[in-house]
Amino acid sequence: MTPSTPSTPSTRRSGGRSAGASRALDLTVVLAIVLPLITGAAVLLTRTDTPAAQDRGPAASALGAASVVCPAAGSPVAVTTASGASGAAFAEGLGGRAGGGSGGSGGSGSGGSGRDEVEVALAPDAVGTVPGLADEPVVVRAEDDLAPGLVAGRVAERPLRVAECAAPAPEQWFTGVGAGAGHSSVLELVNPDNGPAVADVVVTGRAGVVDAPDLRGVAVPGRSSVRLDLADLVPRRDELSLHVTTQRGRVHSSVVDRIDELGAGAAAEDFLPPQPEPATSLTLLGLPAGPGSRTLVVANDGDSEVRVGLRVLDERSVFAPEGLEDVRVAPQSVARVQLGATLGPLVADGALGLVLDATGPVTATLRSFVGGDLAHAVPPGEVSSSTVAVVPEGRKRLVLGGATSTGVVEVVARDASGEELAAKRVEVSPDRGFAVGLPARAVHLTVTPRRTPVVGAVVAATGGSGVVRLRELVRSSLVPDVRPGLP
Repeated sequence: MTPSTPSTPSTRRSGGRSAGASRALDLTVVLAIVLPLITGAAVLLTRTDTPAAQDRGPAASALGAASVVCPAAGSPVAVTTASGASGAAFAEGLGGRAGGGSGGSGGSGSGGSGRDEVEVALAPDAVGTVPGLADEPVVVRAEDDLAPGLVAGRVAERPLRVAECAAPAPEQWFTGVGAGAGHSSVLELVNPDNGPAVADVVVTGRAGVVDAPDLRGVAVPGRSSVRLDLADLVPRRDELSLHVTTQRGRVHSSVVDRIDELGAGAAAEDFLPPQPEPATSLTLLGLPAGPGSRTLVVANDGDSEVRVGLRVLDERSVFAPEGLEDVRVAPQSVARVQLGATLGPLVADGALGLVLDATGPVTATLRSFVGGDLAHAVPPGEVSSSTVAVVPEGRKRLVLGGATSTGVVEVVARDASGEELAAKRVEVSPDRGFAVGLPARAVHLTVTPRRTPVVGAVVAATGGSGVVRLRELVRSSLVPDVRPGLP
């Protein structure tokens, strides 16, 4: 009998380990496959798609604060608002002597006097007057409901001089300034804020850009002004243009222009309004009637020659009269054309303005020295919504042009208390001018174009000649779209 071979303990233990390892391997494989699937499904179930952020431009918001600056003119400041609200605006004179801001011999300055602001009561459609401060630049400020459509004006009488009040602008062009004995100009720079401001002034003449180091980097201390006499800083006899650029802070710029016919005894001065930017189509409104000289000055800041066509605007049409030739303006230069012999009879026959069509952007001024008084016609800005202007008392009329289609312009004239004196409705159309007589007592004018934009100016004729340009009012500000970025 052969004995059976018993199983050894070692054999049983080896077999048990092999089975356990196989079961553990199977579980690891299963988990390696299942867990990523479960995790991915959870992510898909809980994920919320965030829509891509869209770029949005700035949004218009009601204007909460506004300020306008009036140059020194030796006359009171008239203030109103187009907002229809009542309340108080505040005016501050920037008087008191200070050092010149340019460092040149022709620069003088005035600094803030530290006086309290003067309160000006405003009511709907009425005109308030700033007492005192006649000989100083004045800044007028309004807040909250009074800020939208804040308007101010300054008129000196006998002889009539009209000073535009406006908010500081980063760039301005003045065309037809002088720096000689017979024709001279003074540039005034006003800083209405507490911090310092710096401006650059580029002077261009008949032969190109004029070397004027004293007009570069002109410092204007806070709440002060600087006056720059061009006859002292860049003495010359040709016609000039100025391009004023604010490099730091805010600056309001204005020019007083003076004609002195040496030996003849006739002299006059008035404010020369600025042009906000060069353009290829310009309408110059404001041609005083009477005998005298009429000088067109055109400036070309570009790098190519520009040809400018001239046409006359009256209540019948826009036409090119015989003998009125195109003007050629070399690059970076200024051209002058005497138009007295041509325009004089046309103005007597009802001409309202001069239309310029240029092959490149230009700036222009029509300077009239008529009846011993000086007046300037400078292109007004286009007006497409209701606007308000403060105008002189006395004889005057509203001149309109520049309509791009058939439309209507509503005109309402009021006295200083807001009482309505006249209301007129004018049907306008392209390629024609329109003249609207205004009451002598009117000092507040509301002009509302409908269905077409227009350009316009009030031509005053009592005690001399003066032009008040219509402008689009500032009623809102732009608020940028600001959002948090990615970390």
